[in-house]
Amino acid sequence: MDRSLASWNPIDWPITTGVVPYALLVAGSAALLLLVLVPAPRWWPLRLPAAVLAAAGGGVLTALTVDSWWQPFAGGLPGDQYEPDATAAGLAAGLPSVLLPPAYDELLPDRPIAAGGGAQALEIAVGPVFWAVALTALLVAFRRPVVHADAEDAARARALLTEYGGSTLSFISTWDGNHYWFDGDGRAAVPYRVIATVALTTGDPFGEPEARRRAVAGFARYCDARSWTPCFYSVSADAQQAAEQLGWRSLQVAEDTVVPLPDLAFTGKKWQSIRTSLNKAGKQGITAEWWTYREAPIGIRDQIRSISEEWVSDKGLPEMGFTLGGLAELDDPAVRMLVAVDGDRTVHGLTSWMPVYAAGQPVGWTLDFMRRRSEGFSGVMEFLIASAALGFKEEGAQFLSLSGAPLARADRGGEPPTALQRMLDWMGKVLEPVYGFRSLLAFKAKFQPEYRPMYMVYPDPAALPAITRAIGKAYLPHMTPGQGVRLMRKLSA
Repeated sequence: MDRSLASWNPIDWPITTGVVPYALLVAGSAALLLLVLVPAPRWWPLRLPAAVLAAAGGGVLTALTVDSWWQPFAGGLPGDQYEPDATAAGLAAGLPSVLLPPAYDELLPDRPIAAGGGAQALEIAVGPVFWAVALTALLVAFRRPVVHADAEDAARARALLTEYGGSTLSFISTWDGNHYWFDGDGRAAVPYRVIATVALTTGDPFGEPEARRRAVAGFARYCDARSWTPCFYSVSADAQQAAEQLGWRSLQVAEDTVVPLPDLAFTGKKWQSIRTSLNKAGKQGITAEWWTYREAPIGIRDQIRSISEEWVSDKGLPEMGFTLGGLAELDDPAVRMLVAVDGDRTVHGLTSWMPVYAAGQPVGWTLDFMRRRSEGFSGVMEFLIASAALGFKEEGAQFLSLSGAPLARADRGGEPPTALQRMLDWMGKVLEPVYGFRSLLAFKAKFQPEYRPMYMVYPDPAALPAITRAIGKAYLPHMTPGQGVRLMRKLSA
């Protein structure tokens, strides 16, 4: 009998004729897919940044390198752990069989086979560890937004904002961290930032009025093409109505407080507290001085930094950002700063004001930065805001916005709030001891403002958890674990 026939085992037939062709079929399918995709980059307009690709590739390469050394390390195990006895070269050559599915094992028939318990445990661990690292690196890379910072876009958006204007919060779009979407004609813009997969806007679209109304739908299509969830945050009723026409949901997240200036006069009983602050400041020799941060004397700038650092350290928590400015946002020549100083040039407090444009000129001003010295004049904020209102009135401004108070709203009666709105009201109550949003709204009531709700509009309630995380990250991007613990302690107390 033919020796080859005598040694033939029918059990081996599926391995030699089935598994190997299957492995070749899988490998060939992957190669064919690469041949189709690689030469056609125009089909894939979105690109990962080189830095993100390098980081992901570095993570995969590191895992592969560790695995490559891990396997030869097993050669130091007792000889009975492998059949045949393992060598470093043999284990390294057999690494692909450890990383690939079992169907590929027969492509490397000469590799050492783990026989002992230690070697088997090592071989089992190598593959999952490598693929866990590789898949995690890819997941992180593809979840990062592909957004390119462009100074030209920032200048273009600022010119559009100055020419046509926007909402009372639109100047926030000029702050660092924002990117810009422009409509096809370049006559409207949406400032936004991407956190995870949520495209979070800053205030209303701005630009030419008709284009501004179409911008909500245009930006939504732009986000859909990138698998982002759009969310318009702190927008006016105009943007809310445009979004609701698309079937979106809305939720009030803040209360804007606007003081009309043409007929403003601090007379009558309702203005008594404001007149008291103005008179008290005069008796103590405290005056209000207009500056820009860049042009202010170095002594005033140093005191402003000291007051701000004292305010932050007292809270033990980071300053909130996103729609709330800090020292960095003061350093803009368009932002005006009103400082309360006494005869010794001691700064008792300050406020900053952002312009609201129309036809290329400021027609209103929005309050942003507010700080007071802890041992200073007690009514300094009332004094500064009242002084600013009178000054802007003389210049011909139409209104003054005291800005939105987050997680606070005026009681308008009417229909009972939804369950989601009640939950947001509860969050505002919980955060009150820490950030005092409701106290801030009550303070602004002294100036007899008009209350205008500010909304968050979003396309899908299922995206609310991701949107909530994105908003939290936007407001507190640099919160440390220690600050998080202190925040939880204050809230629980």
